[in-house]
Amino acid sequence: MRDKNLFIFFIFSIATSALGFISVLVLIRLIAPSEFGRIAIFFSLLFLVAPVLSVAADSLIAVNKSKLNFKEYEFFRRNYVSMAYIIFLFLQLLFLIIYAVGVYNDSLFLFIPIVALLKYLINLATNEYIMEKQSVKYGLFQFLTAALSLVLTVSFMILMSATADLRILALIIADLLFIYVRYRGRMHLLLNVVFDSYQWRDIIRFGLPLLVAIAPAWLLNEADKLIVFRFSDIESVGMYAAACAIGGFTVIFNTSLLNATIPNLYAELAVKTFSVLVVTKRFMLRYILASTTFAIVFAAAYAILGHIILPEKYLAARSVVYWVILFSLSRSFYAILGAVTEYFSMTIEKLKGITIGALAALLGMFVGILNYGIAGVAVGIGVGYFVLSISLWLSIVKKSRLAMDTK
Repeated sequence: MRDKNLFIFFIFSIATSALGFISVLVLIRLIAPSEFGRIAIFFSLLFLVAPVLSVAADSLIAVNKSKLNFKEYEFFRRNYVSMAYIIFLFLQLLFLIIYAVGVYNDSLFLFIPIVALLKYLINLATNEYIMEKQSVKYGLFQFLTAALSLVLTVSFMILMSATADLRILALIIADLLFIYVRYRGRMHLLLNVVFDSYQWRDIIRFGLPLLVAIAPAWLLNEADKLIVFRFSDIESVGMYAAACAIGGFTVIFNTSLLNATIPNLYAELAVKTFSVLVVTKRFMLRYILASTTFAIVFAAAYAILGHIILPEKYLAARSVVYWVILFSLSRSFYAILGAVTEYFSMTIEKLKGITIGALAALLGMFVGILNYGIAGVAVGIGVGYFVLSISLWLSIVKKSRLAMDTK
């Protein structure tokens, strides 16, 4: 039964990711690069704001859902939701002030806290579906929400105008519908605000250490769009984001491959027949080989179909896709190493590695964009992931040697 649920989760995850890629292709066809750039910056900032709103304690939902009885969990959820509402109000006020004083004058900026709150409530619901083993409901709601947002986006843009605002509006409507369906007849679970100091303290204590990792993770994964905006313009952001979206399709394959690899990796690490280094190197070699093969095939397919995938208005992005594909391979080195450090709960080592990698990426992106344009930003991220991989490898080597010395 457990394997069946995992398989269903996996299939729906792939389907939803594929639909997300199709949505990007449709958006590129419909909107100008400048509007695509606005969407990219919106989601870059959302990546930073969403964990603040949830206090980065999302995984506590699954933990408490499995540990607490029904009444205890309901009390926890009401407190956690109430905390999110209060943080949302502070964030919304902050964003209004920033917008009012002219620090950032795109009206989409004001909707970031709203979307962050909706994503939080959806994450709450999807975590509950997972813990309740309702894999079909979980998958269907995820897929149908993505499908509805795409249909609404296309409809709005055809009937009105092709703007980033309508894309965000479509996402908000789809998310609201998901939340309504999930909690229909039980809206009091989300509306009864409570405050229990012990519950709030436990939530903050759980999430605060994780919040520390948000900044370097954001620098490594999302700061690139803002750097392009800082050194160029919003149209260049759209070009770069489009290239990342196309070249980033390899990430969907790599994520699926990693999900399929981890059970076997952890099983071998648990048996301890071979040393940690031997197991890590073997799985890294297989993973990198598979990722590289897929990247080559995808690049070849893109070479044939690139002019169809990216229309003339995105001409400047076409060559950048190859750089994104090439340097996304640096994540292949990190993937297995990251999984190994998680298996051994090497939290401090991983945080150090991400921080060092983020600083290297930041330096690489600055040097890259000044010397090679927007393609250089992709190079900078690749450098960051290589540095992160080296840092984690050295940490694993050190742990392995300490284990050998204690025998």
